[in-house]
Formats: sequence, C-alpha cells, structure tokens
Amino acid sequence: MIDVGGYDSRHLINALINPPQSLKILLVGPKRTGKSSTGNTLLGKPQVFDTRGGGASTAASAFTAGRHVTVVDSQGWGSSEEFVPKLEKIEQLRALSLCGIEGPHIVLLVIPLLDFTEQERKAVERRMEVYGSAVWRHTMVAFTFGDCLKRRACSVQEHIASGGPALQWLMEKCRYRYHVLDNKTALENKQVGEMLSKIEDMLDENGGWPFSLHMYQRMEEEWIRREQELRAWLKADVGNERGNLIKGTFLELT
Repeated sequence: MIDVGGYDSRHLINALINPPQSLKILLVGPKRTGKSSTGNTLLGKPQVFDTRGGGASTAASAFTAGRHVTVVDSQGWGSSEEFVPKLEKIEQLRALSLCGIEGPHIVLLVIPLLDFTEQERKAVERRMEVYGSAVWRHTMVAFTFGDCLKRRACSVQEHIASGGPALQWLMEKCRYRYHVLDNKTALENKQVGEMLSKIEDMLDENGGWPFSLHMYQRMEEEWIRREQELRAWLKADVGNERGNLIKGTFLELT
C-alpha cells in the first residue's frame, strides 16, 4: 500500500469507484480578464461574484449543467512580472484553502483571447510558482472574450498558432488543455456543459486526484528523505564491491 503524507492508494481506488459528487474549481488569473464573469457563467447565475474586481477570494456553489459545482473566484493578480507581493501571495493561498483540505479538482487559468505578451507570461509564471510546479498538471486555460474570434473571423487554433512564444509556452505548460468561453452569449449552458465534460476528462487523466498543495509538498519531502537515505547508505557501503556497483548506477541515473 502506497502511503504519502496521509494519502494512500485507497484514496485513488475510492476516487475511481466513487467520482466526486461536487466538482471544485479554482479560478485564477490577472485582473480584468473576465475571471469573475467566468465564475458566474459556470454557476449559471449572473451576479454571484462581483465583476468589478478588487474583492477578496470568494466561494459559491450551484447545480449547473447536471452537476453540482463549487467555484472559488480568487482575487485577481497584479501585473508585476519580477515578484509576487506578499499580500497577493497570501490571498492566493487563502483562495486555495477555500477549496477544502483535498483542494480543487481543477485550476482554471483565465486568459483573454487577446495578445499574450512576454510580460504577461512572466506574471503568470510567478503566480503559478506560488502553488508549485505540480499545479500545471491540474491546470486548464479558460480563454475569455470568445466573441473576439467571431469579429476576427479566426478559430482558436489559428489564434494559438499565431500567438507567439509566450502563448506557446502557456499551452505547453497546461498540455494544450483549454476551453473558449463567451460570457455574453445566450448559449452559456451549452458552453458550461462542454467545459465541465473537459474537466471530468482531465480529472480522469489525473487518476481522480485533486490538486493538493499539502499532498505534493509531503510527496516532495518524502522523495528528498528517501534520496538522502539512499545516498547515506551508499556512502557507508562504499568499501563494498556491491555498494560500488550500485553507487555507480545511482550516480549515472542522477
């Protein structure tokens, strides 16, 4: 039985046999990207989250598109590309805590269908680093301002292909998992159903695991501890021929 930081294989088996009754979604992204409007669209209610911006992170739930959904609308990010202000980092972690001890099933990174600059890329990279590199495994991009595609008469695939290195970096980080939303359209329920289906597929790809910062931190600590134990054992056994053989193999792998 695998046991890492209080999580073992029984959790995985239980997740596969008993899918989550409520999908938990953490919305993250810069200010003025339509992030709060996306939360309202997902919940099927127009005024759950304040779209004026500037407020603290908020959680809300609703039954939408045949599913019970909990959405956490995190506070919008600033534009600093060199560092994350302390208060902003605290608010990011508070938003994650609103998803409960198991964490969100998916992190939706909200980005408008406009030019994605290198400055914006760096700002996104710095904020996502707060959650650790493992967060990208659970991240999908939600492209807002979907009506822009109609005005420009191009597809989202064409937008991505011509988006430049910054957008290509973002797509590679999230493994080209994305969905386009038009928060102004009358077909919101159809959009939401399609997005939730993608989220469930993504959850299946991750073995049913939600994103838990605590879990990944404990896993990393466990890996470091085991590596240190192995190195200490090899060092102590350095005079032994068998130890030298294993040591050589280990060093080649590392």
